[in-house]
Amino acid sequence: MDGALQNSQRIEQGLNLTPAQKRSLEILQKPVLELGRYIQQQLNTNPILEVDESYDTQKPETVGENPDEDFAEEASYTTPKSEAAQEQARRDFILNSQTDKPRLGEDLIKEARIDAPTKKIADAFEFLVENLDERGFLPEDILEQAKAAGHSSEDADAALEMLQKSPPAGIGARNLRESFMIQLRAKGMEETLAYRILADCYQLLLKRRVDKIAQAECRSVDDVERAIDEIAKLNPSPASDYGDDEPQLLIPDVEYYKDESGNWDARLTNQCLPKLRISPEYRQMVADGELDTQAQSYVREKIRDGKMLIEAIKQRQTTLLKIARAILARQPRFFEDGTLMPMTRQDIADDVDLHATTVGRAITGKCADTPYGVVEFKNFFTSGLENDAGTGVSSNTVKEKIRDIVAGEDPQNPLSDEKISRELARLGLNAARRTVAKYREELGIAPKTLRKRF
Repeated sequence: MDGALQNSQRIEQGLNLTPAQKRSLEILQKPVLELGRYIQQQLNTNPILEVDESYDTQKPETVGENPDEDFAEEASYTTPKSEAAQEQARRDFILNSQTDKPRLGEDLIKEARIDAPTKKIADAFEFLVENLDERGFLPEDILEQAKAAGHSSEDADAALEMLQKSPPAGIGARNLRESFMIQLRAKGMEETLAYRILADCYQLLLKRRVDKIAQAECRSVDDVERAIDEIAKLNPSPASDYGDDEPQLLIPDVEYYKDESGNWDARLTNQCLPKLRISPEYRQMVADGELDTQAQSYVREKIRDGKMLIEAIKQRQTTLLKIARAILARQPRFFEDGTLMPMTRQDIADDVDLHATTVGRAITGKCADTPYGVVEFKNFFTSGLENDAGTGVSSNTVKEKIRDIVAGEDPQNPLSDEKISRELARLGLNAARRTVAKYREELGIAPKTLRKRF
């Protein structure tokens, strides 16, 4: 009978996070300066929390074999109160000097939580955002990765469509062509010749076969040239202009150093992070029964919330240090001569017994103090190629060579991807033309035909 109510059952696999788990994930993702601001907010709203003034935030945290014990609630370092006050003033200055402008990924995720039609699509959207590179591009196989991470094809497709409609125009693309087409759609230029050239004649565009394009589109050569000029004005790195132009203050969470035996190790720096504890006075009030029922309930709730925060910070620090040491184990050459070897997030996830997504959250926005300066953790992760010696070379190394080669080319006669491949071969790096094209796009470098200047 039409319109009749029916009962049905279905089994769905899902993950319901507890408040403590949600807090841990939230804390894990925060870079050190942002976490410092968050902690200050918690101190302002929870009277049960207080700063342990005996804790020296300037001294790096050296963690032993059992990191959980090293992050016990009571600190082992002491410093005079006058020095602690000076340190607090220094920390407040750093925190107050930072703007609260969100990063692109945070901004996108906040909007998605409001606009996404379902929570599953919002979760898939967050997965996509976590995989955006610095240009705002996604890996070519991102939909397959999303499916492997547990998101349905329908949710991933819907999330991708949402992302590609988000500002700045062009983000969420899987290649330069797709990004250019997204940017033209955002301008209402879907019916233009420039859009049709990208859609139907992209390979001819890369070869700048203006005559062939004109023939295929039944337009004049001049029309095609003007359309190519429109394409050349598009942004090959749509996320690059997001945020302020001023350099960001990078505060490393981790310091790599040589121990007394001359071996490399990692430790947490603790800069800008005060040590928290539950107020002993309030603890005693609850224990002595000095409070009425309502006040006691309030204090117990704040104590639980404070303990949850302290535990989440401890887990963040422990996880980050484990990842830092796993990176050190896989990248020993970097700390000796600056050479990066191919390494993926999954490699580190396997080493520290975490999910690759958790590793991604832990390293986002965080950096380390190394012999070669402050390095963002994401830069340790890279695919690779084989050099003439038969050993792995990171893709970042190859990309830097491509950048140098293009920077030195004649703008009136730019190099093709094939010629760049030959130049790399002369340097002992084996990169096929297709690989060069892929890396060039990842660097935000336009193809030869769009780099030519007359």
